[in-house]
Amino acid sequence: MKKILSNNIMHYLIIVIVALVMCIPLFQPGIHTGDDGDFHISRTIGTIEQILNGNSPFIVERFSRDFGFAWNLFYPPISTIINVVFAFLTNNVVTAMKIFIFLTFVLSGITMYQLVRTISNNKFASLIASILYMCAPYRMLNAYTRLAVGELAGFIFTPIVLRGVYLLFDGKTEKSYIYVFGTIGLVLSHNISTLVTFFIGLFYVFANIRKLKDKKIFKSLIISTLIIILSVLFFYGPLVEQMSSTSFELSRKMNPDSLVQNNALNPLELIFSHVNGISEEGRFYNIGVLILFGLIITPFVYKKAKEVPTYKFMFISGIVCCIFSTFIIPWYYMPNQLQMIQFPWRMLGFIIFFFSIITGINISLLINSLMEEWQEKSKIIGKVVITIVLVAFSGFYALNFISDLDYPVKDNSYYQEPEIIDYTWQVSRYSSYLEYWPQKAIDNFDYTLNRNNNVAITSGNVSISNENKINGILDFDITDVQENTIIELPYLYYKGYVVTFTPANSNEKINLDVTESNNGFIQVSLDSSMNGHINVEYHATTLHKICIVISSLTIVCYIIYLIIMHFKNRKKLLSNGCQPGRRFLTQKRNLNNCNIIL
Repeated sequence: MKKILSNNIMHYLIIVIVALVMCIPLFQPGIHTGDDGDFHISRTIGTIEQILNGNSPFIVERFSRDFGFAWNLFYPPISTIINVVFAFLTNNVVTAMKIFIFLTFVLSGITMYQLVRTISNNKFASLIASILYMCAPYRMLNAYTRLAVGELAGFIFTPIVLRGVYLLFDGKTEKSYIYVFGTIGLVLSHNISTLVTFFIGLFYVFANIRKLKDKKIFKSLIISTLIIILSVLFFYGPLVEQMSSTSFELSRKMNPDSLVQNNALNPLELIFSHVNGISEEGRFYNIGVLILFGLIITPFVYKKAKEVPTYKFMFISGIVCCIFSTFIIPWYYMPNQLQMIQFPWRMLGFIIFFFSIITGINISLLINSLMEEWQEKSKIIGKVVITIVLVAFSGFYALNFISDLDYPVKDNSYYQEPEIIDYTWQVSRYSSYLEYWPQKAIDNFDYTLNRNNNVAITSGNVSISNENKINGILDFDITDVQENTIIELPYLYYKGYVVTFTPANSNEKINLDVTESNNGFIQVSLDSSMNGHINVEYHATTLHKICIVISSLTIVCYIIYLIIMHFKNRKKLLSNGCQPGRRFLTQKRNLNNCNIIL
């Protein structure tokens, strides 16, 4: 009985059960897409359309009134990749999103369990922390009220990153791959979560700066970080290239002067689910009853709790995150790099992360103290009962926050309806808040909304015939070109569009220079000698292709290196008389040679 209950598989099964409880709302036909769900589901189906049409997946040509929307050039890819895979398997993008939400609960619970077990060597504390991490009110806000897929994916990788950093600074450099893959996953999940984690990571490094005197640790940290940078270059290289090519609406929407300060929390909102006159209807930013309880008992268990590695760091980090989520911080005067967070209440993701760990350790120590005089079998039964009560209460408590949401039925056809762009709020089901539009297109919003999907002559004159635009690919013929003729093409401006001119009676293809028009569209200049055919398609830029090659080579080489090191360590253990996968030998003389788990 004891062996079964202490087994990781049993704990993982409990985590899956908790995830299923958290996903009860998903078992009905409809889905509540909340603030952002429609955007991300439409992004999935748009990406699938691009793939099936044989076109580049980086720009969804049908979106933004068929002018093309660069969802996949600006937003990290992990959530979309997962949803695309499940959409292909189920043939339903809504079902794919439901599976994605379920996976974020399960995987985040497992990664949290592994983190706490690594730092505390306490399975019960690990289980409690993982349950609280999955059932925190903010998780329900993100999964249902907001359906913020980037942050949902980030919940999976944040524990992996901290676990990897902890092991690295603990001298276990052979496990630096945990830090590498965890950070890559986080970076490719959510930009803002990555930004906050970066500052927390710096705090951790400064707190453990003395350990960097160990050349092995320092070298591993630098090399691992370099591998991370090169591995994500395929996404961030093109992103920087696009952002430097022109001004996008994203820059204005991310850094309005009053937005961040106005969305800072009142400290009372962290404690109570609703504060009259302060809380926004339908929003809840409290950290949760059980986490509050876990924090309250800190003084009673602190003497033992502080012996757990990183306990103080996590406790302080949780408090700092609480402060940064509120108006106590003068956000109005913060530099733009910090104001990119947009909503200080996003810090709740890190508050529940740190305080779930603290609460798991605290409650486990308190229970052990109360059960100190119990017999071993009674302790096991007691912990089982506590776990059942904890799961039941946490589940009921969390689901209560979303009990009033509606769940309309939607399917693929809903995300293939003609696009409507709201004029007042500048929002579209398919193009989000138009944040990836060039600013010039927003500044000339009336022109953009009323523009047809044909070539427009903005200067000079030219005869255009046989114009045809299918699946984002435009073809037309030109004759009688006047001097200084400029034509604007029906595509929002992004780097990567290739405009080729084929002269009449010739097979030679000439690439024309593409620039941005005053309206935020791509445009080309024509020469009076030109007479022939023009083709327009989107291709990855040269820099984009180089970045993809670098990232691919880095990841492949790193995986090959890990495989080689795995077999080298295995061979070394076998030569020392060790059994792979075991920490010890009966021979005392070989004890220190068997500390590597294969």
